[in-house]
Amino acid sequence: MKKIKLFLYIAAAAIMTSACDDAIDITQPSELLPEDTFENVADLQTGILGVYASVPGEDIIVFTSLFTDEVKLGVSNGGQGTDGELAFLLNNNSGDAASIWLSNYTLINRANRLLAGAAAITPVVDVEAGVDETSSYNQVIAEAKTFRAYAHFQLLTFFSPDLKNDSALGVIAVDFIPTTNQKLPRNTNGEVFALIEKDLSESEAALPTGKIGATGYLCRDFITALRARMAVYRGKHDVAEPLIDNLVTRNYTLAAKGTNLNLGSTASLTGAAGSAYVKMFRDVTGGTSEVIFKVIRTVAPTDATGNFYQAWSSVNSTTTGSAFFEVGTALYEKLSPEDIRRAAIIDPTAFPSFNVRPVGKYGESKSVPLLGDIKIFRMSEMRLLKAECRANAGDFTGVATQINLVRAARFGNANNNISVPASAQEAWAAILDERRLELAFEGFRYIDIKRLGQLAGKGIDRNANDYAFNNALILESTDYRFTLPIPRTEQTANPNIQQNPGYSN
Repeated sequence: MKKIKLFLYIAAAAIMTSACDDAIDITQPSELLPEDTFENVADLQTGILGVYASVPGEDIIVFTSLFTDEVKLGVSNGGQGTDGELAFLLNNNSGDAASIWLSNYTLINRANRLLAGAAAITPVVDVEAGVDETSSYNQVIAEAKTFRAYAHFQLLTFFSPDLKNDSALGVIAVDFIPTTNQKLPRNTNGEVFALIEKDLSESEAALPTGKIGATGYLCRDFITALRARMAVYRGKHDVAEPLIDNLVTRNYTLAAKGTNLNLGSTASLTGAAGSAYVKMFRDVTGGTSEVIFKVIRTVAPTDATGNFYQAWSSVNSTTTGSAFFEVGTALYEKLSPEDIRRAAIIDPTAFPSFNVRPVGKYGESKSVPLLGDIKIFRMSEMRLLKAECRANAGDFTGVATQINLVRAARFGNANNNISVPASAQEAWAAILDERRLELAFEGFRYIDIKRLGQLAGKGIDRNANDYAFNNALILESTDYRFTLPIPRTEQTANPNIQQNPGYSN
């Protein structure tokens, strides 16, 4: 099966460049339209690789880690983040908001360009020659629409003030190629979700049924997982639970810690590399059992470092790798030495003193430092979403059951299982706490505090010693900054765009 490479299909990229306003009505001699770029199904199959390659993730992961409570200043910090995310500074000039907005609309744009080209193509069906391109053609279209749906949901998650309100402002729903003179207002959440569901409904039947998500290609389980996450975020737990139960039947087993691993010794830390859980984040064989879908990242052999270069460290993820940011003390103190997650979240070179704690979750992939595939959906997340469904139903035993399935896999036994919560707030707090450990440095913490903070009675949890330089310790989960601002670049180009509450126009 072909590997997804970090390159853009050149012809497709050419048509994605915006024209100047004074050239709106001019056909440029070199202009390459979708119908010219894609002439047959083979072209579409090449073009979809560019769509896969543009699925974002790094920007959300890094922003979330800095803005919440996952990091502290590193030994080699030269001021990075101190006048921005670490100080809770967020406005319409913030690069984080602009990056998340642009990266997801870039994915939407590339999907739309491919779909426009596909509309002019008729798949070849030659019975005598034994050729039928219909299935391949339909699959490419389904992949493009599924990614378009995913990008719209990502945008809603970060830019809508209230995902549970279909009448609230959402983002711009784009299922076409807009012209440069179109100044589109934001659609409501309900309108965007209608487009998302239309795309998913039209795509599902054309995607493979096999468990191929860990290879970097879409299958129907991606749609099931996306629908489950969306439903929980929207408060539609009755919709989400049967979707999660369906994924359980697909036998995505939680990656095991492994046997005879005492993570309090140097020898066992070396042995931790053989754990299925650690392998999952090193992207090696034996670490894909719970991965429903991931985006595969690769670099050229001549590149010294990967996609997380300059994110938390400069050279590599070791204690001598120039760490700009390290795992925060509050998070570190919640990681038991017996928890295999500690061996992934914190680079093993931190042992035994942990005086320097580099972020290790993307330490190396394919023998390249600071390279890592982006895990979009994992079974552990589905289990914790199921716990939310049980908490919403008042079934606190069910909450403990789902959380403990994850904890037993990470500790290798049931000795560290949680007790059944005694109240709704305890149940929500247990879910938020476990998501903090399980999904650390995967881009969830910011949205989780926004979604669950009030229910759990918890918010950002920073250690005072880590933030003595600015004393930025508390940000209430109801703060307007738990919704990103519409970037100034979008406001400047589009006077019809509405800004989110709390931010200046």
